[in-house]
Amino acid sequence: MKRLLLTLCLLGAHSACAYEFKLQFAPPGGAQGVVVAGYLFNGNFVDGNCSYYTVSTGSGRGAHSVKTNHYNTCSWDLFGNLISLTPAPTTPLAPTPLSQTGTETIYAFSDTGSTGRDSRGFGFVSTPSSHYSWQSVNGGYVVIPYSAYAITATIVSDGDYPLDFDGAAVTAAVSGTITPSPGTAAVLTTTCTDPVAVGATCSVTITYKPTTITCTYSPYGYAYTSVDLSLVTDAGANIDFTQGFTVTGVPICND
Repeated sequence: MKRLLLTLCLLGAHSACAYEFKLQFAPPGGAQGVVVAGYLFNGNFVDGNCSYYTVSTGSGRGAHSVKTNHYNTCSWDLFGNLISLTPAPTTPLAPTPLSQTGTETIYAFSDTGSTGRDSRGFGFVSTPSSHYSWQSVNGGYVVIPYSAYAITATIVSDGDYPLDFDGAAVTAAVSGTITPSPGTAAVLTTTCTDPVAVGATCSVTITYKPTTITCTYSPYGYAYTSVDLSLVTDAGANIDFTQGFTVTGVPICND
């Protein structure tokens, strides 16, 4: 799940530092007027609005467009992960805003965080949490020869608490249709210890071996693959580290 790359310090009676997470909601294709907002804290969950409308075109001569409202109440955990969605007869009523800061409207405070809506089009919940961000360029793409290749991915522990680190896993995958197998990837070593102190950086090094790709259907001897590195931490779901490859010099498959 994607997270906003910022921290908040709530002032006054609600003094706490907290990490801000987007409230996750994926409306269907064609949805318009999407509203996602956290309205109140309910124990370890946030309840709020996740509504939208769709427009369909009627049949026959002179048909008019028909607007259909889809009102829903949603519940999220304190990491912004969607837990439940319940259809509602009308749009959930927004409470009176408690504060306004820039693009953010806060509707509720807890002892340690806040929830509300950002006018840029998403809801949020702020809660103290461990967190990490990738320091290495994520989603990159490189051309490599038909031999073992090492990748080192670095993170920074940038949450409120030390990051519990319980290991890493990596998988390889093919891209497109001309590469019959993805090669193999494995975690080679890591400098991440448990826990990773707030502000500290550490790295995971993986090895990728395209030589287990026996052949390619590319007439130029190219194979197209990628690797996906995920970490096991207490920070909840986070964006994996990915790297795409064009492998050169791969044997060409005989038809």
